[in-house]
Amino acid sequence: MMIRLILKRFHSTDTFSSRISWKLINPKISIQQDCAFCQQHFPHDKQINFEQDLDKSAAVPSKHVMVLTTKHNRIEDFESRIENWSGTLAHEVHKLRFKVPLRLRTSISSIVLRNNDEILRQYGVNHHAGDQLVFIYPEMKIVKFNIAHTAQFVSKYLKSENEEEIEIFNPFARTLDSSTKLISKIKINDANFQEWHLNKDLIVICGHAKRDIRCGILGPILVDKFNDVLTAKSMDDGAYLGEVTHVGGHAFAGNVLYYPKECSTSHDFIWYGRVFPEHVEMIVGDTIVNKQIIKSLFRGDCHQYSA
Repeated sequence: MMIRLILKRFHSTDTFSSRISWKLINPKISIQQDCAFCQQHFPHDKQINFEQDLDKSAAVPSKHVMVLTTKHNRIEDFESRIENWSGTLAHEVHKLRFKVPLRLRTSISSIVLRNNDEILRQYGVNHHAGDQLVFIYPEMKIVKFNIAHTAQFVSKYLKSENEEEIEIFNPFARTLDSSTKLISKIKINDANFQEWHLNKDLIVICGHAKRDIRCGILGPILVDKFNDVLTAKSMDDGAYLGEVTHVGGHAFAGNVLYYPKECSTSHDFIWYGRVFPEHVEMIVGDTIVNKQIIKSLFRGDCHQYSA
């Protein structure tokens, strides 16, 4: 799932990426086959919404933290709301939500990659000791740290530098105690954090079955299809591929998130909806290879790219 740390929506002030020149394309996509797939695989009361326009149907975050899971190897086993699931980084950050002012539209998700355990071993992650490995976008960083240092992590990587720090008003108390005050200063020990540059594309599909069965059914199918297409095109070594927890919009499953290795702003996060297996080869060719946005699948703001 994704934690909406700040829910208020506003116009982004991000600048367009100087390294990616996205182009909108709008191929004809028939929903007849997709509807047949839905009726065959989904419960009658959990069908895909084909009526609503996908444009602006997702609140794409300005900063997205992807946590490689150390809890389970399948997103389908994740609790419905991971912010309430003890032992996850999402839970620890959630506990700080009233204490540390965060950047607007900051989101945290858990991901399970195809070679998740191998990647954790590659970066020396000891999950028994509480180590965490996260991907941070659009900064394009891989960061390793211990969950005991979550407050430092939030202050170092997620804390807002522009928001005025004010105390949270508690109508049930005459004075604010330490639990209801923002933390103005957290001493950060940089030695607690190791950083690497993210040099691969990331493709993740929502497969959070306990949150919504539509994503739970489509997620694994799409991951397998993406793996087949990327392998056939000898592109599998150039991308991280896997599943992500809830990102919003179950009714628009399959939800596919593409984060290119060239990304430099949130305008480079490409979120697709109503993706079915027959769309995967088109997404790989048009979007991942040619950096073209498929308008009929795009859940972001098409107007940002229409100039």
